[in-house]
Amino acid sequence: MESDTPLLSLYADAQAALARIEERRRLSPVRRPWKIRCFIAERQALAWIDSTSVEANAFTVDGRGSIGGAPFDLTHWRQAVGAPVTLDTLRTDSIGLLDWLGVDDAPASAGRWATPGLSIADIRPRVAQWQAEAAALPPAPPLIHSAHLALAWRRRAPIGRGDVVASFLIGDRNGPGRWDASFGGLVALGFQVSGAAWKIAGQSQLDRLWLQAIALGARNHLDQEARLRIYAERAATYIASRRRPGRLKEVLMLAMSRPVVSSTLVTRQLGVTSAGAIKLLSIATDAGLLVERTGQSSYRHYAIPVTHIRHPAASPDPLADPQAVDLWSDV
Repeated sequence: MESDTPLLSLYADAQAALARIEERRRLSPVRRPWKIRCFIAERQALAWIDSTSVEANAFTVDGRGSIGGAPFDLTHWRQAVGAPVTLDTLRTDSIGLLDWLGVDDAPASAGRWATPGLSIADIRPRVAQWQAEAAALPPAPPLIHSAHLALAWRRRAPIGRGDVVASFLIGDRNGPGRWDASFGGLVALGFQVSGAAWKIAGQSQLDRLWLQAIALGARNHLDQEARLRIYAERAATYIASRRRPGRLKEVLMLAMSRPVVSSTLVTRQLGVTSAGAIKLLSIATDAGLLVERTGQSSYRHYAIPVTHIRHPAASPDPLADPQAVDLWSDV
């Protein structure tokens, strides 16, 4: 029983963190800009899993809060991030699963240096084989089941390209994605922050690393919410102190909901003149509520001074070299 206690504790921590996010998504006064920033952070983490990277300011957000991805942030399956899919589709419908991921037929003639891909006709039976293997796995508890599904997909690699990203998306939808706590990249975010050696983990090791990643990714989201809330309170105090705040509140809400803002964006979104937008941005900058991100005389961009410091795991990576801990002890 003692050997099971750490795993049970990790499971409880992960589920409690997911429940906390779900609660804050309902009650937080900054839930709208927070959800946008969570989406971007998870998309960045999936890009990291996909062996690429993207800056937050490469994303666009329209007036309704819909997020446009950066042109090259994900090589594979970008349409599945944040897209709904049923568990039945993932488990029993190979065609629906591939449609959700956005898998198309591989080009008939790959480039000279490109890795040849599989056709849809070849992929579907391979996905069906994974689904048969997944059906034999214990379905509970769900967060550990999600780790098993992801590992099974990664080992089988049915698509032949982008299977690591697909494994995280599928595992997430079967685990954290059951709660309103993840857009598909929460586990990827946790692994990105912790730097855990998940690629070489066996099943029992991955169970622990996966649960740790869920809790760590969730806590980073919650940390971001707390920072946004403190900023919003400070901004509200400043706005209340001004005799004529004008459209300043709307400008700051716009800035909270986007990685960066510009006078052109403020003009377009709020319907003010260019001079009015520049004046509002200058007032917010002078008050310390915005920070200029460019030093150019034109096309200046601004961001709120809320840094998202990603916190590393509190517990050590069980796959780390045990000698590494004492490397500097004699210095």
